[in-house]
Amino acid sequence: MGEPGIAQFELAEIWDVPAGCVFRPLGRGYNNFLYRLHDNVGAPLPFVLRVYGNHANPKYIQHEMSVLAQLARQALPFAVPMPIPTRRGELWALVDYGQGVRLMVLIPFIRGENPDVQDLAQAEGAGQAMAVLHAALRQVESRGIGAPRPYIELGRVHPLVPNPFETMRQVGSLASRADVAHVDAILERVYVHEKRIRALPQQLIHGDFIAGNILMQGARVSGVLDFENCAFNPRAMDFAIAVDTWCWDAMSSGREWERIAALARGYSRVGRFGEEEIALLPAMMLLRNANVLMHLVGRFLANLSPYVDVENWVDSMKRVDAWLILHGDRLVTCVREHMA
Repeated sequence: MGEPGIAQFELAEIWDVPAGCVFRPLGRGYNNFLYRLHDNVGAPLPFVLRVYGNHANPKYIQHEMSVLAQLARQALPFAVPMPIPTRRGELWALVDYGQGVRLMVLIPFIRGENPDVQDLAQAEGAGQAMAVLHAALRQVESRGIGAPRPYIELGRVHPLVPNPFETMRQVGSLASRADVAHVDAILERVYVHEKRIRALPQQLIHGDFIAGNILMQGARVSGVLDFENCAFNPRAMDFAIAVDTWCWDAMSSGREWERIAALARGYSRVGRFGEEEIALLPAMMLLRNANVLMHLVGRFLANLSPYVDVENWVDSMKRVDAWLILHGDRLVTCVREHMA
């Protein structure tokens, strides 16, 4: 089924779906699993089961559910994964099928495919959708209960990693001295800009605006998925994350600039970033990479994922860092020019 040990159970006892339907792997993020529902003869149904892999505590998704409910009431040009209530009227279910309790939500199937990062029309469409989403999120009321911590609070990403500068030392001899030193240097470059980052315009943002969380039909965004990281952050943080994911495979090839320009043009159809927000995009790219590293080390220390995941991310961070050292100024200039 994709998730080790997950078994079929009768979904019709929990949600208003046909009896005897089965669920088959549709895909997964790093922390969660997705399953497409099919009826008892194998025909696909317009539902997706999302199984949370990090925890089974509903209080941690109440913020996410509140945000989605408020977004669903707005006239967005794309879909968001608003959960379908259970037969009891709840937006989630805790399911014990004999092999452990899992927190699950049932969401409508949203048509579309993940964008091709080489498709500039799709990059432009994604940039525009980001700006539309930012405008919608500014209308969302949130008490912050259960919301993820802001990206800049690196010491609160994972309870097992309270000191960012001790992160790589916590894994002992698994990390080389060179990697420890490199991560320390990246963190120092982030914290040099801490006050400036905190002073940027803040609002609820998506928090994980990567290609894997976007669905498109042609050049139009049909859905934006996975609001688990939605929190108050600098609004330009989403753009920094998008630049990272859209350009990672092309960094230092020269092809990254047309993609960055397309993202910026798309965003500028609906919104604008200020000069200070654009100037701090390189620092925010490093901040996002550091944040993910804290999470991965925490998962490793909790025996939820292998050290190779940490190792691969450190290698990725080093590549992004090297690119920013060489081209950070050009990144700022490119975004400024195409968002003018």
